[in-house]
Formats: sequence, C-alpha cells, structure tokens
Amino acid sequence: MSTPRIRRRRRRGGYTMIEVMMALGVLTAGAVGIMAMQAAATRGNLEARRMTTASQLAQRWVERLRRDAVQWRSGSPTVNPVLMNDTDYLRLTTAPGGSPSWFVPTPPATSGETANFDHYGRDLTAGATPHYCTNIRLAWLYPGRAIRADVRVWYLRRSTGTQADPTSSGRAALAGCAPGVDPNTLTGDFRIRAAHASTVLRYVPPPPTN
Repeated sequence: MSTPRIRRRRRRGGYTMIEVMMALGVLTAGAVGIMAMQAAATRGNLEARRMTTASQLAQRWVERLRRDAVQWRSGSPTVNPVLMNDTDYLRLTTAPGGSPSWFVPTPPATSGETANFDHYGRDLTAGATPHYCTNIRLAWLYPGRAIRADVRVWYLRRSTGTQADPTSSGRAALAGCAPGVDPNTLTGDFRIRAAHASTVLRYVPPPPTN
C-alpha cells in the first residue's frame, strides 16, 4: 500500500533536468538582452555628452568672435582691410565675391585660448590630447558692414576604421586635430561628427561722447 505513495512523492519532490535547462535558457536570454541594452544606453549617453560638449565649444567660439568684433573700429561702404587690422580673426574674412573656406583660428599667444580642446572641453594645455577641433569660416554679408561667421567643432566618431580602410589608420590621420589636415576636406566626412554655430557680426558705431 505504501509503494505507490512513495512514487508519487518522488515525482512531486523536484524539477526535471529539462525544466532546469529551460529555466536557465530563459534567464540567460533575458540577461543578455539587459546587458545589450545597458551597453547601448552607455554608448548613447557618451555620444550625447560629446555632442553637447562640442555644441558648447562652438558657442564659446561664437562669443570669442563677437568679442573680436569690438576691435572693428569703423564701418565702410566698401571692404577696407585697414579697418580690420586690430582684429584677430575678422581680418581673415574672405573678400566679397570669393568662396569662403574653413580655417583653423590662431588665438593670440597671450590670450590663453586655443582652437583645440581636451576631453572635458577645456582649452588645450601642455601635454593634453586634443579631442575637439575648431574651424571657422567668415564671409561678407554686406561689404564693410556685416560678416557671417560659421563655427564648426568636430571630433572623431568612436567607431574604428573607415569604409575605405577597415583598419584604424584612416582615423589616425585625423586623431588629435592632426596638423596639416585641410578643414575643407572634412565636410561630409563620415569619420567625424561636428557641431555647428553661426552668427552675424555687425559694425556697431561707438556711442557719442559728450
């Protein structure tokens, strides 16, 4: 009489190997999905941080150009280079009718400012590795009176290699704001990301003196 009861207890006393394997498979699939989602979220947050930093740096250079415009001594119905002699950047504005091009700004040595920035968005200091690179393009809107200023802060994408070169050598040519890189060849380059900002710089007459 007791034998059937013992058999029933044994059948109800635990899980079979198949049940355990199925449970582990479901748990593993869920864990892998969570880890993949966490990795994607981390990459997205990092890219968002880098783009935010680049946008802030572009705006910082817009403010530097506005400050430079204070040295625009007087207006003129024509472009008179003499009027721009006291400026650091506006004197490099492309002549009317010309094709404006990107260039790397060169701040005065005594200013403590640079065209390149480190990982944290600080002006590059000695020994620091550049992560963000600045280009400027200046063009006359109204000759002698108003200038359009475009600022581009670019940085390398995190993916390695390029479509033409699957190794990392393609990116190495641009790493660290490499000197000798023509800024005008970077437009549309899939190896980089960039933040842009634009402003109009106008000659503002000084207030009359009493």
